[in-house]
Amino acid sequence: MPRSLRTLVIVIVGFGAVALTSDQLVNSPGFINPRDFLEYWAAGAANARGGNPYDPGELLRWQQLADPNRDGAVMMWNPPWSLAAYMPFGLLSPRWATLVWIGLQIVAVMVACNWLWRMYGGPVARRWVGPVVGLSFAPVVWTVLYGQNTGLLLLGLAGFAYFRQLNRPALAGAFAALTALKPHLLAVFGVLLVLDAATRRGRIALATGASVLLAGLGLALVTNPAVLVQYGQAIRNPGPGAVTLDEWVLPVASYWLRVTVGAGFWVQFLPCALACLGYAAYRLAWGPRWDWTAELPGVVWVSVLTTPYGGWVFDLTILLVPVIGAAARVAADRRGAVQALFATAYLGVTVVSLVGEFSLPGFFWVAPVLLILDLLASLVRGNALGNDPPPRLGGKAVD
Repeated sequence: MPRSLRTLVIVIVGFGAVALTSDQLVNSPGFINPRDFLEYWAAGAANARGGNPYDPGELLRWQQLADPNRDGAVMMWNPPWSLAAYMPFGLLSPRWATLVWIGLQIVAVMVACNWLWRMYGGPVARRWVGPVVGLSFAPVVWTVLYGQNTGLLLLGLAGFAYFRQLNRPALAGAFAALTALKPHLLAVFGVLLVLDAATRRGRIALATGASVLLAGLGLALVTNPAVLVQYGQAIRNPGPGAVTLDEWVLPVASYWLRVTVGAGFWVQFLPCALACLGYAAYRLAWGPRWDWTAELPGVVWVSVLTTPYGGWVFDLTILLVPVIGAAARVAADRRGAVQALFATAYLGVTVVSLVGEFSLPGFFWVAPVLLILDLLASLVRGNALGNDPPPRLGGKAVD
């Protein structure tokens, strides 16, 4: 049999096996639609049919099609341009949409971790370590269990940095647009992205990213011309059946600052505002010497630690940016005991998060523990000769 024909037969048989397995899984009585994914599916389904994706009553009607026992809507608070990503899933049945969505998140994490591993100089012979670390990372496990979207945010960060380093700013900007699915979670990154427009590549990246968001908004407006008005109304007054943002009990420092001070919801935005101002000054001081590869882990950490709301355990998936950098450094160390120690520590976080009976706010400990591990990993010599900087994937470009 010719090689090309044999390859075609393997592809057809493999596709058939995957399709059969997927069909059996989707139609299994034990199949469960993740709690949070239904907010994206319902919002996409409503907007694709001209409905209001920010109305709790309408969302509940859609969500009850997939989960008849649900008695309250899970609101979708992402900006209107995000609906372009959710509407295709809203055209599928909820079970098939769930399966494709979870697969998408897993693939996004694996691709992002592979890019990050290469960016931060992970040993080529151990490039499988990046995706393994990603898929066993506690926040990623919870992203899958809840059906959240943070795999796409991680892909946006990794794709931006990867293609920025390869001197392909248009692709970098296109990936950066994915981070705007949850702009509050990466506000510092967003500010720095705008300031980067001082350089030629930065302007290309920013223009491309803005174009992608405008295209997404345009798609949402085609089926629902009132979506911007509906979003604004929901922010001001979401209506009965919705839990407003200021009612959430959050596992982040900004929330506890507000509780301690006893002031309004606006207090939760102070740490983020100060972080944005501080990093803006830092970026301007560095000028043309700014290096996204070296700075991105710190940017992600500060963004997460100062986020005004959210910061749930699944949102911490974006911490794979510094974690993969740390893992690459540890993997390059020749001491097996050090590698075993860090592997055990990270897996320990995952195991404890799964076996412990934590409420969502009860996961407040995950980010501090990961930060401590990251700081300890920074003390590890990445190779036998010293602390070399991450490799450059592309040639030096002129801004």
